[in-house]
Amino acid sequence: MDNQHQGEMISVILQNLFDDTLLNQSYNKLLEGQVGEGMNDLLAGLHAQRLNSSDQEWSEYVSLCSHHPLRELLHQDPFTYRAYKKPRGYAGDAELLDMIYGKEERWPVPEGTSDLGRQIFEYTILTPACEGVRARRGFIADVLDHLVEEMPKPHVLSIAAGHLREAILSSAVKRRKLGRFVALDSDTKSLEEVDRSYSCYGVSVVPATVRQLLAGKVELGLFDFVYSTGLFDYVQQAAAQRLTSMMFQLLRPKGRLLVANFFPDIGGIGYMESYMDWKLIYRTRQEMMDVSLHIPQADIRDIRIFTEENQNIIFLQITKR
Repeated sequence: MDNQHQGEMISVILQNLFDDTLLNQSYNKLLEGQVGEGMNDLLAGLHAQRLNSSDQEWSEYVSLCSHHPLRELLHQDPFTYRAYKKPRGYAGDAELLDMIYGKEERWPVPEGTSDLGRQIFEYTILTPACEGVRARRGFIADVLDHLVEEMPKPHVLSIAAGHLREAILSSAVKRRKLGRFVALDSDTKSLEEVDRSYSCYGVSVVPATVRQLLAGKVELGLFDFVYSTGLFDYVQQAAAQRLTSMMFQLLRPKGRLLVANFFPDIGGIGYMESYMDWKLIYRTRQEMMDVSLHIPQADIRDIRIFTEENQNIIFLQITKR
């Protein structure tokens, strides 16, 4: 390739990389009140850009997004803004998840939200990731209800419990059919909400970090069901393997563990990583299966991999002999 052609190729790449046409068009549509159309175009465009860029190219494009006036409009959405600002230190905190659950619970949009912010909010909480989070909550509630049909007074542990909103949907919790239900989290503010809302149903809270768990510094006892729904989205593979092994050790005979993780390339990933600065660790089926590698095969009764109804979140379930 001669220098002229090489220079032309580099010019085209740079043009595409710093092409803000998508952002300009979305900005104009939001200002004109075409919120649904503008957000559809934006999420589709960002998704394509994310999938077709190298890590360096995507990082440059995210920087372009952050300096474009479109950000000021999108951050009128309390959901997008909270993820971006991370008041608890990470994007997917319990308050943010409550915004996702609010659609089903009919909780109001946060006070002070502008009209445009409300319209964007009503769009963003319907994205595939949010649908997956709501389905995940419903699935866990169903598991708890089925568990009490299989055995009397089962003991349950939720790791990185957040606000434990699956308890709202579970008749087993509300009718106090569980033996122990322990909610463990490193965020004491989240545990205060759990205690306020669900201690009346027998739920107890334990403040602890993942590091403390892995170091064996937390005495919890044994359980019939140990689960974690959002933690593995933030944990690298080596730590996830250690954590899964530790969870397995907390099981009684015939007990089961369940962990959840987002699939790669979910719809909206480009928007999440750019305007929400919400980066997750995604896992394929094989990567999800591999988190069990530190558990002796002889101790496993069965192991299952499956997804929630929207095909956005994958579950690993392991039953102990």
